[in-house]
Amino acid sequence: MKQKIWKGFTLVELLIVIALIAILSVAVLATINPIEQANKARDARVQNDAAEVMNAYERYYASLQRYPWMEFYDGGTEGALSAADPVLLRSDTVGFGICSGAANAAVLQAMGADDVATECSASDDVPNYLISTSELKSSFAGKDEFEPVRTGSHVEQALWVAKEANSNSIYVCYIPKANANRTDSTKMRCLNSTTGAVTQVGTGGCTATVTAWDTPVVDGTEAMYRCVPE
Repeated sequence: MKQKIWKGFTLVELLIVIALIAILSVAVLATINPIEQANKARDARVQNDAAEVMNAYERYYASLQRYPWMEFYDGGTEGALSAADPVLLRSDTVGFGICSGAANAAVLQAMGADDVATECSASDDVPNYLISTSELKSSFAGKDEFEPVRTGSHVEQALWVAKEANSNSIYVCYIPKANANRTDSTKMRCLNSTTGAVTQVGTGGCTATVTAWDTPVVDGTEAMYRCVPE
């Protein structure tokens, strides 16, 4: 009677196969870089949101001959802002035109107006100007950009609206996450909290630094941005 021979892999062969699979997996992950891909997707989404906000500002002004920040900083102790005044506001402040009810969202000082201690919260009598006029859908206020991440005076995951004095140009900016977007100097910008100016890196004293990406301060002056329009 012929003896049946069982064929299979030895332990050494299995270990070699497992090692090869591990090496290939590491090589694929290194090539794809899932974190970078996720950051690119996030940047693309935020840029689309920034474009929607910018278009909403233009429609709002076309209808009312005013911008949302003029509605809030109009009379009283805050002073009045005109369409010619410079502005730099973060997305969780009332003058931006979209309030999400974020806790402790202090209003930034708008150039040409005194700073005020009002919060962008549900208890305030400040409407979501861009939403109440149907320029944006109500669901827009639930986006991440209107719930910025805070560490002391540093703020990330936000939008900024910037307008230079006596200019009709409005920019909506954000801090990109993807390295590919951060290293494209032709599209990187600095924001000036005094003049509202948006300056391309390498011009007008706007210089890129590594630490600037990691420490964006509340008024948006220490970080490099990408803006709409580019």
